[in-house]
Amino acid sequence: MFGLKIHQLPKLKNPNMIAALPDMGNVAGIGIDFLVKKLKTKLFAELYAFWPPAVSYEGGLVKYNQSSYKFHYSEKENLIIFSGEFNPSDPRRLYEICYEAVDMAKKLKVGTLFSIGAALRQPSPTEPKIFGATTSTKILNLLKKQNITLLDGKGQITGFNGLILGIAKEKNIDSICILGEIDNPNIIQPKAAQMILLTLFELLKITPPDMKDLEEEEKRKKFMEQQMNYMDNLMRRDKQPGIA
Repeated sequence: MFGLKIHQLPKLKNPNMIAALPDMGNVAGIGIDFLVKKLKTKLFAELYAFWPPAVSYEGGLVKYNQSSYKFHYSEKENLIIFSGEFNPSDPRRLYEICYEAVDMAKKLKVGTLFSIGAALRQPSPTEPKIFGATTSTKILNLLKKQNITLLDGKGQITGFNGLILGIAKEKNIDSICILGEIDNPNIIQPKAAQMILLTLFELLKITPPDMKDLEEEEKRKKFMEQQMNYMDNLMRRDKQPGIA
């Protein structure tokens, strides 16, 4: 169960909506945070979660920070953005939050709902791909025209970023999922987030804002990976048997 607080509903005409929560490599989290910041969106509603089941303290003073999910909007881009701090693992909570997000989409007469996230692949020298899937057969051709690789065969898109597509379909809202390939789910993946965002901007006909922040984050990530590989090689070398 969640508590919804609406500050003021935006007056938009058939907006699109991007809804996603942090996932592998925090691809969706990075992407959504970038959109909220760079598109200068405005907060209009919050969904309070019963989490965490604790308080923190520092120097004897208790601090209480209740987690929340947020609805933002951009009047210029005619866009709604739904974001949050964590992706529930409990199925019941997951369904509840998906229904809350889609109910807001229905209330605002959203045209198309988008979700974004990561697709795990094996380490490879080839350039990572952008995958797509949709609940509408008429949108399939649109994805193909954008050179988005369709999710072929059979499989699952797990977590909020996948389930919300099904809930949107149930409520008669067309939805699209854009996924970026990553090969390490335990390291933040700003490059994958950037590739997804560029694809989204093209689909939504939005002029891409400056992406230097993501490019700098990718450089820092690569530097950290090089340092980790260097330390790993040193440790392996030290473990080699010596010669008496």
